[in-house]
Amino acid sequence: MPQENYSVKRIELVAYSRPHAERLTSMVDERLARREVNYYLKVTIGAHDREFTGAVEGLVGQRPGKPMTSRYWEYLETVASRLMGSQLDAEALANGQLGPQVKAWVEPTAELIDDARALDLRQWAKVQRAVSSIHKALKHLFTDFARRMTDATCGAPPAALEDEALVEALFTRAEQVLYLPEGEPPTYTYQPRLQGVLQEPSPPLHPNAFDDTPLMLPLGTMDAKSHLMERECLRQGFNVLRTGKGVFTADKGGQRFYFKLSRSPLVSVDAIALCTHKEATREFLAPLGFPVPRGRMFPSGGYDNATRYANLIGYPVVVKPATGVRGIGVVPNIRSDEELRSAFHVLETSKLGHDDFIVEKHIFGEDYRIMVIGGKVRAATLRAPASVTGDGKHTVAELILIKNRYRQRIPHLKSRPIVYTESTQYQLDKVGYTLHSVPPLGERVNLSGSCNLSQGGDSVNVHHEMHPSIIKLAEDAVKAVPGLDYCGIDFLIEDHRKPVGETDIGICELNAHAAIGTACYPMFGDAVNVPRQAIEEILHNHDMPLTPLDDDQITVKVRVRGKVTGVGFRKWVARHARKGGLNGYVKNRDKRTVEAVLQGSLVAISSLTTACIRGPSEALPTSVRVVHVNESPHDGFTLIR
Repeated sequence: MPQENYSVKRIELVAYSRPHAERLTSMVDERLARREVNYYLKVTIGAHDREFTGAVEGLVGQRPGKPMTSRYWEYLETVASRLMGSQLDAEALANGQLGPQVKAWVEPTAELIDDARALDLRQWAKVQRAVSSIHKALKHLFTDFARRMTDATCGAPPAALEDEALVEALFTRAEQVLYLPEGEPPTYTYQPRLQGVLQEPSPPLHPNAFDDTPLMLPLGTMDAKSHLMERECLRQGFNVLRTGKGVFTADKGGQRFYFKLSRSPLVSVDAIALCTHKEATREFLAPLGFPVPRGRMFPSGGYDNATRYANLIGYPVVVKPATGVRGIGVVPNIRSDEELRSAFHVLETSKLGHDDFIVEKHIFGEDYRIMVIGGKVRAATLRAPASVTGDGKHTVAELILIKNRYRQRIPHLKSRPIVYTESTQYQLDKVGYTLHSVPPLGERVNLSGSCNLSQGGDSVNVHHEMHPSIIKLAEDAVKAVPGLDYCGIDFLIEDHRKPVGETDIGICELNAHAAIGTACYPMFGDAVNVPRQAIEEILHNHDMPLTPLDDDQITVKVRVRGKVTGVGFRKWVARHARKGGLNGYVKNRDKRTVEAVLQGSLVAISSLTTACIRGPSEALPTSVRVVHVNESPHDGFTLIR
């Protein structure tokens, strides 16, 4: 029995998106597996050249979709972080004497307890159940380590950990993933093929990490478009009335503006109508000489005529819904009638399968979103398919875990991890890889056929590299549409560094309410504050002065009406306010109104005020009014009972 101490070298933590009764490793309580949230913890301990890997599966005593679920994941992350790097006495481990150390690892966090009082029995029961569950799981895991370390054949890990079906099952179920230690940061290198010839690579880019990420946690999975617009309105001194998750009005000095998601006074109703339909956009731009792919729209089910048309214009082609969003139902680079039939099946089984669809000529190149505001290009983002880059050490599965951890640091990508799907398996099969394969150093492994960020794609700011002729083309195309002062124009471009005429290029669509978080929070490259530029353009168009407030110190009074008393709303506000470093107070104003004063950073305040239209799970807010006020500084944040 070796006497040197061991330390925790690596941790993988997976939280499932839903309960599963099928056991993958050791289940703490099988009876609850069908209705409560599961997690999987894989730990590697080692000393010098000896390593042992074990895994355990358990429950956190909470049904999925309930308000405590997200906090349980944060708690699991905390436990993993405490465990990582811990020193383990070999002799104590062999004698099963890790009890006190395990208890220290699973001590509940303040966020999990959520200011619960001793008499709040339901809340304490949830906390204690989670702590007990993870305590049992860790004791089971380290007892197994002790047994195997005394075994003559302890050098080999359990066979189940090498089972590819197990890894695939984990990735299929996963909602959240954490990998410790971090590993080498993923990088992005742009190196396109121009007419089949590999071009010079651009310098590699390293992933971003934004300080805004923890401050935006109150938003959860809410769409950031509306929030980012509200944030910039508050920065310019506007008062805000929010009546829905994506709808608010901003007023100041007698002027009032209406917003829906990223729609604003910069876009007319006529422009929205034209941009919403891809076929109408093509029919408008083509006669004006803009490069649009040759194509036609077909009614739902018109597959025979669509197949004849594909043969007429020649393969490869693309199939997509006429009014699609987020890449749903889109199948690119179709090269035969057989592949076209498969594409029709993909389209038909998607959410937009009963809509009209388009067949058009495939354009080779990467996917770009170019933001044009006030007739000028303000940002250009390349959207690359989900991928990982080999380092010669980690498996594909581990590389996915590592990259998802870096995506967690970016507000726009935090809720958009790389997920394992049939499409992922299809891409790996094409190159003969599995999740257990170790790609060589520098090899890029594609995991998706779509460039959509919601499916794990990367966002890369390339404005500084884009050729001036492409920038002018984008500006001219948007100017051609009356009433379109804000637009995300989507291009397919072979090489954005080459001039128009020397590279294959085509306009896919004009988006009058494009996602603004893509440029604001890219995975790689410099960030561009597109919502700020949009609000400043609105003020310019209405001859209003720019009066930005100090981003680090603003004070607002918030009144939330609806079913907001007796449902934990004040406690919810206080918890997020304290986590965001805000000062002030929250109280019940009357039976249907909660009032709060918030002092602190613009990002933290605007994130919380936007999220107030949702609130805790049992609340039903109907409106949120945010007004700038002058008030003496508060010391800390107080929940007034």
